[in-house]
Amino acid sequence: MPFEDELGDALRRTGEAYRSAGGSALVDGGLARGRRRLARRRVSAVAGSALTVAAVASTALYLGGSFGGDTADRATDPVPPAGSGHFQVTADEMKNILQNGMERAGIGIVRPKLQGSGSSEAAQAATSSIVFEDGWGGATVTLSVRRVEPGDPKLKKLITCPPQEGSPYEECTVQPGNRAVKGYTDAGKAGGVKKWAVTTVSSSGYLIELATNNLKGEQGESPAGRNPRMNPGKLRHLALFVEGSFTTAGEPNPFGDVKPGSSDEHGDLLPILKFLLPKRLEVVSEGVGGADGHVVVVDRNTGDRTYIEAVRTAGGEAVWTETRPDGLKLAAVEKAGAHPGVLHRQVDTFRPNGLTMQVSAYNAPTPNSLKSGKKPLITMAELKAIATDPVWLVAR
Repeated sequence: MPFEDELGDALRRTGEAYRSAGGSALVDGGLARGRRRLARRRVSAVAGSALTVAAVASTALYLGGSFGGDTADRATDPVPPAGSGHFQVTADEMKNILQNGMERAGIGIVRPKLQGSGSSEAAQAATSSIVFEDGWGGATVTLSVRRVEPGDPKLKKLITCPPQEGSPYEECTVQPGNRAVKGYTDAGKAGGVKKWAVTTVSSSGYLIELATNNLKGEQGESPAGRNPRMNPGKLRHLALFVEGSFTTAGEPNPFGDVKPGSSDEHGDLLPILKFLLPKRLEVVSEGVGGADGHVVVVDRNTGDRTYIEAVRTAGGEAVWTETRPDGLKLAAVEKAGAHPGVLHRQVDTFRPNGLTMQVSAYNAPTPNSLKSGKKPLITMAELKAIATDPVWLVAR
């Protein structure tokens, strides 16, 4: 089948998912709303919390209401195995994630109209779409999320640029982290219908598809005579936010799906750090700064205390000891603290999108205190799991 025909089929299949979409906060420091998911999430937190984003722009999706086809026809698509078999998200959560991500990407949302559909099956996509006023008759962005097995070879075609000769794309560039951007103009339409899309396949087991175009309004009657409101850079940023909004256990986290307009600071480092802590740790004090959050945890049996902090750093100082398939770099070290017997465990991470995080622990009440116990109450493996979790992608 010619590539252009495959493209058309993909557009129609994706459109049907949105045709079925229906219409339609964090509390207590950003934690209470996530407690019902937290117990399930912790089962896989250490084993699967490393984020691998192979983000690319894939087959452009035709937006604006002229869809056809049936997603049930996608017999050749990868089928999620048991390891990525759980998926539970509601329509409202999908709408919240999309709107929050748009705002985080720097897009002003005026009079938004949202649609969404949830999913309780791994192979069934959950979708959302937003139409908002942009001064040109309304702009549309669509989102689709479903579970996949990241290593499935059938996914490769979604994250690979086609040969330049005969390609329908005007732009297709491979970027760090196995990421590409694709966009094209439908020359058969007067004025040029421009379509851009991003597809992300993550090691946490999600296929995330985002798309936009320059058609006017909900029905997409005619091109707006300009580029889409969401440029490729903002669309990639939105894809990262969506990735960070889902846990490795197959459910949205409370930092991505918080109700838009909530007064809670859903992206602060402190709530995220507390959300990621191993369940056995009891927090007895906490604090937050402009680029950091910290807690002190205690072992009630021994009275030992450990200081744990998460810091957004400038990067560039660590000696990277591991590079993951998505381009994420990691450095883990254990060194002496400020006083005899104090151990300082530290994990630094750097993502291709520029996000740098440092998570540290001391077997002391503060970094400058005397030791409290023989070693920190949190292991190096647990620190790595915290530092590499995709939820940091939604941090402010």
